[in-house]
Amino acid sequence: MFLNFANSPHDCSTGYMNKNIPLEINSCGTYRLLTRYRMETCRPRGRIDYQLIYVASGRGYFYFNHSLEPTIVEAGNMVLYHPDEFQKYEYYGKDHASIFWIHFTGNAIEEMFLKFGLYPDRNVLPSGTKSFYAQSFEQIILELQLQKEFYEESAALLFSHILMMAGRHRCELSHSRYVPLREVDEVIIYFREHYHETINIEGFIETKGYGVRSFFRKFKQYTGLTPLQYLLEIRLSNAMKLLETTNFQINEISRLVGYDNALYFSRLFHKHTGISPKEYRSAIHKGQGSR
Repeated sequence: MFLNFANSPHDCSTGYMNKNIPLEINSCGTYRLLTRYRMETCRPRGRIDYQLIYVASGRGYFYFNHSLEPTIVEAGNMVLYHPDEFQKYEYYGKDHASIFWIHFTGNAIEEMFLKFGLYPDRNVLPSGTKSFYAQSFEQIILELQLQKEFYEESAALLFSHILMMAGRHRCELSHSRYVPLREVDEVIIYFREHYHETINIEGFIETKGYGVRSFFRKFKQYTGLTPLQYLLEIRLSNAMKLLETTNFQINEISRLVGYDNALYFSRLFHKHTGISPKEYRSAIHKGQGSR
């Protein structure tokens, strides 16, 4: 099981409530089941703050309102829990679930959700599977880990942007010109499960029976990125996680995320993050050591 998270100095296992500011992030994290068969969370009394769960890939099983039968929430959706609301949900390794979660508080939560048309009285909110979400959640985690100047404001702004993009997705769904593209979702899932392998993107798309040019156009319309850019984002994201949580050498991490040439991987990493893999690992460890 892979787990990466960070929290504010105020957070605790039962949550933290602050009504003095519009929005504050209590904790944020991500996990995916790599070796465990099943993972379950059950909070009969919930927490005293809000929680949002984003299903990036796979699916989760949620038991809303003490239901005995789960609601299956597929990738591309978010789940919202209110303060003191019963929480029970589970994930299975066979589903290859990749999950992001965030706990938050403030006096403008309901107003913010309504502003973006996300209907805070509903538990399941459609969001789409844009790579933007994973990148933003990971940046929030990094802000909470490093705790640089104004990190709380930065984390809150990043989360507001996540909600805005989910609201935009809802608007797109309501337009007749917008059609959810199952073939794009299928390729996204393939990328997330096989990013560590050598992937011939055009060849794979052709094997699915899709026209390459039209598919590339649909993919970018749906995700904001080309397939190659999207695959790169997945690989770099996983490389960051390995740099944060393991002692693997850079060349080992390069191979684990799909690059046989470690020098090429390091150049890509530097180009897209502004620092080398070694510098990134050093910054993470310094930030954790200062907590």
